[in-house]
Amino acid sequence: MTVTQPQLPSVEGPAAEARPAKAGAGRRIARGLIGLALAAAAVYAQTFEPSYEEQLSNLTVHGRIGEVVHTSRYSVKVNWIKAALSVDTKNFGVGDTIQVRTSNLFLVVNISARGVREPFRLSQGSPPVLRTRDDRVYWPTDKVDSSLTLFSKWIQPGLWSSGVLVYEVPKDAVPGARLVFAPPAGLLVVDLYQPETEIDLGLTGGAAARLIDEAEEYHTLVNKK
Repeated sequence: MTVTQPQLPSVEGPAAEARPAKAGAGRRIARGLIGLALAAAAVYAQTFEPSYEEQLSNLTVHGRIGEVVHTSRYSVKVNWIKAALSVDTKNFGVGDTIQVRTSNLFLVVNISARGVREPFRLSQGSPPVLRTRDDRVYWPTDKVDSSLTLFSKWIQPGLWSSGVLVYEVPKDAVPGARLVFAPPAGLLVVDLYQPETEIDLGLTGGAAARLIDEAEEYHTLVNKK
């Protein structure tokens, strides 16, 4: 007698495809819900996060000439500002100081500063600058040797250091000019943004005109650091 195995019914067809199709649809729905949740979270976070401009404005402290301006990293004060047609620099051949002239104006800004938590020196790669009323920016002149200026000083916590910074500018840059002072970046790794101070130099129309008219023929920088 021959024994034959019963023929099993075929599992191919629509009924076999139904389960994977349902599973695939479920995964698509889950991914869609996760995407919507992430998008909603991003919108919520963006609603409460300050803009880049707002973050920077919170780190700029404003002041005026003659006032001590405080930040979390340093305090700074502009003591006075003078204009001159010539100032000192170093003669690298013999080491003496000599006069250097300009066809514009030298603005000599006397500054005092002290640190809060650690000492620092100003960086010639990112120095304090003069910003005009039409937002032109002037760096300290390279005609004056840095050893005669505030660049040569260590700014210590709790101790005032004073010196000058010298800017060469045209006469039309004087009215409304401000000093923007900031320490070099990277001294504290926890500081994501460096606080800066913007100091009004009091150069309104009349004051600016007087400063220009009374510009000194020669202003010495020796012993005025």
